[in-house]
Amino acid sequence: MFIVCKKKRLILFSLLSFFNLSINTSAATDQEVLTSAIEKGKLVADYWLKRSGVQTSSDYYADICSFYGVCILGDAMGDSSYFKEINKNYNRTAPIKTNDIDQNSCGILPLHLFLHTQNQNHLKLGKDAADANISKNGHVRNAIDDTYMTGSLMIQAYRATNDTKYLDFCVNYLTSYMKNLQQSNGLYWHHKDLSKQFWGRGNGWGAACAAELIQVLPQSHSKYQQVIEGYKKQMNGLIQIQNESGMWNQLLGSSSPKNWEETSGTAMFLFAIFTGLHLKLLDEETYLEPAKKGWMALIQYLSSDGRLSNIADGFWPRSGTADEYLNASKGNPGNSHGTAGILWAAGAIVKYYSGIVNISPKQPYNSQRLQTVFPSKTDLLFDLTGRKISSSGLYSNYDRLTSGALIRINNTRKMTITIH
Repeated sequence: MFIVCKKKRLILFSLLSFFNLSINTSAATDQEVLTSAIEKGKLVADYWLKRSGVQTSSDYYADICSFYGVCILGDAMGDSSYFKEINKNYNRTAPIKTNDIDQNSCGILPLHLFLHTQNQNHLKLGKDAADANISKNGHVRNAIDDTYMTGSLMIQAYRATNDTKYLDFCVNYLTSYMKNLQQSNGLYWHHKDLSKQFWGRGNGWGAACAAELIQVLPQSHSKYQQVIEGYKKQMNGLIQIQNESGMWNQLLGSSSPKNWEETSGTAMFLFAIFTGLHLKLLDEETYLEPAKKGWMALIQYLSSDGRLSNIADGFWPRSGTADEYLNASKGNPGNSHGTAGILWAAGAIVKYYSGIVNISPKQPYNSQRLQTVFPSKTDLLFDLTGRKISSSGLYSNYDRLTSGALIRINNTRKMTITIH
């Protein structure tokens, strides 16, 4: 053992055997976490695009969530090559299948691509899926998984159209699940009737839906406080049961020796926590160290070729017993449930540390005139899709910017932008 003094704190490290994943991750610096998120995020993105063999036309929801994850990581890094690669290969013309809730969520990718391209075919594919979902009342199954499958689609449709019917549908959908499934400890049952267990990835889907929603929900919305309270309640519940290693388990809150550290849920929790930190909805004193520790623990399960392991296979509850979760099978390394989650988490970390400035939740999310705090003409600017903005062009064309379009100025977290 040896002792390192840093920032007036003594941090004790133990030498561990090569097979032990329970390393001390709480000592990671901010720079180490950011550097790791970029390096590991790129590694996973390269695996998904170049070696996974999965096509952008896939009808499997977790595959599409992974492509979306590559896009938002690239956006966060200001690297358009990822979006361009996916867009080049996204030639879908067949409608998104809408006969079940999972397939509906495949509409998130064309809607996100539309934000970059303004391709009307992309918009129609995603918007038609969202409208079909609404016509079926969101395919309510009373399983916490539903919140992301329907919620993320509505949020992307809202971002693409600025039509508040999609935002309102998502808000009402998520808050109804909070009412029916969220317990006093902040965690969600897997299913209202079939399983009163706290499944890791199920809670991850719920956390991810909330994390997407809080990025666009204005304080003026009638259910803003209800959404934020439910989100914070879950985040608080999660850090109470985080393992000493930094990970979260397959069955949350279970002390069974059969329980195991599960990576897809952990990754989704980190996406939600870092998003809340970035938006200043979560306080750094309480949440930053657990989040950093979680990330450094998560990447211990990442192979050198970008495949994450220890991912639970998806399943529908049958018996609803704890053993059903504890004995659940694991997917192959690189399973898209985990790939999506770790890409989302990496993107959220880059956003938090790189000083991306989002629209204040107090402001309505619509096309408005940018009125205050202009950057200098030498500043490096990016829009919400990660594309560079010319400073000279900004001054003559800012009427066409949507609220929150200006998001990064020279990678400083101290700059603020006011939009009225």
